[in-house]
Amino acid sequence: MNFLKQNLSTEEAYNYYLKEADEDWKKGALYIRVSTNDQVEYSPASQIKIGLKYAIENQIFISHEHIFQDDGISGRQTDKRLDFMKMITLAKSKSHPFDVILVYSFSRFARNREDSIVYKSMLRKKCGVDVISITQPLSEGKESIILESIYEAMDEYYSLDLSENSRRGKQEKATRGEWQGNPPYGYIYDKNTKQLIIDEEKAKIVNMIYNDYVNGMSIKGIANKLAKKGLKSTRGGFFTDRVLKRILYNPAYIGKVRFCVGGFKRNYSNPNIQIFDGKHQPIIDKELFDKAQAINAQKEELSFKYKKPQPKHEHWLRGLLKCGDCGKFMVKIKVHNRTNAYFQCNGYIKGICFRSHHILESKVVGLILNQLKQDFTDKLNINISLSNYENESELDMINIKIKKLLQKEKKIKEAFYSGIDTLNEYKENKEAVEKEIKKLKKEYNSLKLMSSKQSKLEQIYAKSEKAYKILSDDTAPDELKSTIAHTLFEKIVYDKDNEELIIYYK
Repeated sequence: MNFLKQNLSTEEAYNYYLKEADEDWKKGALYIRVSTNDQVEYSPASQIKIGLKYAIENQIFISHEHIFQDDGISGRQTDKRLDFMKMITLAKSKSHPFDVILVYSFSRFARNREDSIVYKSMLRKKCGVDVISITQPLSEGKESIILESIYEAMDEYYSLDLSENSRRGKQEKATRGEWQGNPPYGYIYDKNTKQLIIDEEKAKIVNMIYNDYVNGMSIKGIANKLAKKGLKSTRGGFFTDRVLKRILYNPAYIGKVRFCVGGFKRNYSNPNIQIFDGKHQPIIDKELFDKAQAINAQKEELSFKYKKPQPKHEHWLRGLLKCGDCGKFMVKIKVHNRTNAYFQCNGYIKGICFRSHHILESKVVGLILNQLKQDFTDKLNINISLSNYENESELDMINIKIKKLLQKEKKIKEAFYSGIDTLNEYKENKEAVEKEIKKLKKEYNSLKLMSSKQSKLEQIYAKSEKAYKILSDDTAPDELKSTIAHTLFEKIVYDKDNEELIIYYK
């Protein structure tokens, strides 16, 4: 049956495939990838139908859960293709659920030769899983190696050429003053005219931001002012320093269009940035914008002068210590020419938390170590993240797996009594199922034991004592302290009103 000539949905096509297919066929998977630039021939429905047709013709059984699909993602970005990575993980697993992966063309698998070679080699040599292109068949001989490499080279060339054409097209649009991407705050994009239109209410806020900035108000002060007024950014969040910098550096507000090869990635001083006259109306005048840029340049110069490289493990409390008011993380700050570092709420720094949570590093560490020691010494009723000891969902999943295996065991017995399987086959299959059930029951009992809060408490007390010795040791490396702290603590909340820390254990 030709799936493409029939006006079938993918579900109908798969149902028809199941009627024709046999579970005893070679086990396979089908990988579908569609990028934003693909035409109709590469549509998911088209790729699935062609794949199922090929599977019938070549006696390959593909279960529904082994059809993997990534939409709107470039073949060059392997790590961002979630279904692709899921498929690779399954192929590497001990269960080894399929022996072959079908793709419409090798370009669907990867357009980066390095990734293509690495993954195909791993699948074929280590996992025993072949990758077959339906539209690019390979011969059985050694010539197939050369042919496949030619396909891969052509795919990568096409991908690079497409990227180059896309970049050139974007640059050409920018030179014509056409806006590309999301509209900046204060504008609305009109799909009919394909131009930016001023949002009058938000334009007033943009003007206020620029005027406050030029008149000496800090970015943090502006953020605080906007937060108190209850004003939100385009995405619905508060105006953080990052959002405000995006506004205060953007030439769109004087009717310009900005373009940079590869994107400027928040490097507003990138020398490769090109500015063109836009087709949209300005919100502020050039004089006000230039004054703001002069302040920006002055701040960048000072920032560069005192900027120091950030160490990988600046402090073991990073990502753990939280503000008791807004819940944002607290960050370590070391002031130039001062020896005492301190922690401050990141929300306060960005102007969206209204109270300073300044606390010296030595003080916060001392409070944590004292509390830690008291917890494991006095066996206090400490705070534990409930999700870590209430594992009902995981227990339920194991129960479901055990029930399925018991049903499978029943079918194995029926197959033997019906004369389908020999005695040796029956014994072999039965032993495999029983082994898996035994393994799951062991996992179930272990998880159930862990779900006991008292058991969890005892474990934490033991871990706390070991952690205390390392965290209180001035000679212990920061990387080790960070690993220990993040293994033990869920979060540590600084309650400024009571000048105390509330520790939550994992």
